[in-house]
Amino acid sequence: MGAALDESVLDAVDRLAAADRDGLLRAVATAGAQMRESVALTQESGLDAYVEGVRPRAVLVCCDPPAEVAGRALAAAAGSDSPSPVLLHGAQALPAWTGAADLLLLAGHIGADERMLLVAQAAQRRGVPMIGVGPAPSQLEEVCLRARAPYVPVPPGRPARAALWGLLGPLLLVAGRLGIAPVDAADLEAAADQLDAGSTRYGPASETLANPAKMLALELGAALPVAWGTSPLAGVAAHRLAGQLAGNAAVPASWGTLPVTAHVFGGLFDGADAVDSGDLFRDRVDEDSPRRPRLVLLRDSEEEPDIRAHVEATTGALALRGVPVTELVAAAGGPATRFASLVGVLDFTTVYIGLALGVDPSGRRIGQGPA
Repeated sequence: MGAALDESVLDAVDRLAAADRDGLLRAVATAGAQMRESVALTQESGLDAYVEGVRPRAVLVCCDPPAEVAGRALAAAAGSDSPSPVLLHGAQALPAWTGAADLLLLAGHIGADERMLLVAQAAQRRGVPMIGVGPAPSQLEEVCLRARAPYVPVPPGRPARAALWGLLGPLLLVAGRLGIAPVDAADLEAAADQLDAGSTRYGPASETLANPAKMLALELGAALPVAWGTSPLAGVAAHRLAGQLAGNAAVPASWGTLPVTAHVFGGLFDGADAVDSGDLFRDRVDEDSPRRPRLVLLRDSEEEPDIRAHVEATTGALALRGVPVTELVAAAGGPATRFASLVGVLDFTTVYIGLALGVDPSGRRIGQGPA
C-alpha cells in the first residue's frame, strides 16, 4: 500500500525546514558552488603537470559505494568514442593487465573504503599512475601522497547524498584534460550555471505551481517510478533518481537505459491498471492506495534517431493503456551541462518526496560512512 503524501508540506517553508533535520535541501542547493569549488581545488592539486603528455591505454575508475554514480557518469561522458576506454572497477584486486601505461582514478565519500585502499596500494606497488578525490585527511589521501599522485580534497560537512558534484567535477576535469571525454572549461561552467539556476527555481521558497521539482514530487510521490534514460548519460541520471528515491524518500524505483531496458523491464507496465487522471492536487493525506507504475523518461538532448522513434512508440502505447508518463529533457550542451540539468531537478524532487512522506532525512556526512 502507498504511503500518505502530505502535499501541504511543500508550500510550508517552515515545515520543510523543521522536517529537514540534516539540511539536505540546503546542501542540494550548493551543487553549483560544489562544482566551481571542486574545479578550483583540482587546478590547485598539481594535476596539469602530472597529466602533461599522458595518453593512457585505459582508465580504471574505482569508487566507494556512495560515489559510484560519479564513476558511472564519467564513463557515460567518455562514451564509446573515447581514445582510452573508461572502465568501472569494483573488485578488491587490481586487474592483472593494469600497468604503468594505464591510469587509475579513485573517488570516494568515505576515504577509508577497504576495497579502494587495496586497489590504490596495488597501483602504487606496480607504478600505475593515479589521481584521487575524496576527504582530507584520509587514508586514501595518504596512499596518493605516498605515490606522489595528485589528490583533490572534498570539503567535509555535506551529506553524501547531496555531495555528488564535489567528486564528479574533478573526474570530468581530468577526463577533459586527457582528451578522453568531450568536457571543457565552458561545459563545466555551464553545468555550474545550470545548478545555480536550479537552486532558485527548485528551492523551498518557490511555490509548487511554479516549481518543477515540487510538481514532479507530486507526480512521483505516490507512484512506482520506472526511470528510463534515452542515452548512457541519461541512463546514469535514471540510476541517480532510483538511488536518491531510496535514500531520501524510501520509495522503490527501477531504472535503465533504452533500448535494452524496455525489453527487460517493459513487463512492469503489463499489469498496470489505468491510473486516475483526476485533480493532481487532491488531498492524499488520508489515502492508502497501491503504488502504480509511472514511466519517467529522462531524455538526452543528444539522442540517436532510433531511440527517438522508440520513445514515441512507447509513450503512444502507454497512453492508450492509461499509464502516466513524465518526460524531462536535458539542456543542450556538453556532457556535464546535460547531466547537471537532469540531476539538478531530480535531487530536489527526491528530498521533497521524502519530507512530504514524513521520512527522516538525516544521514551521515562525508567521511563518516555511507548515507
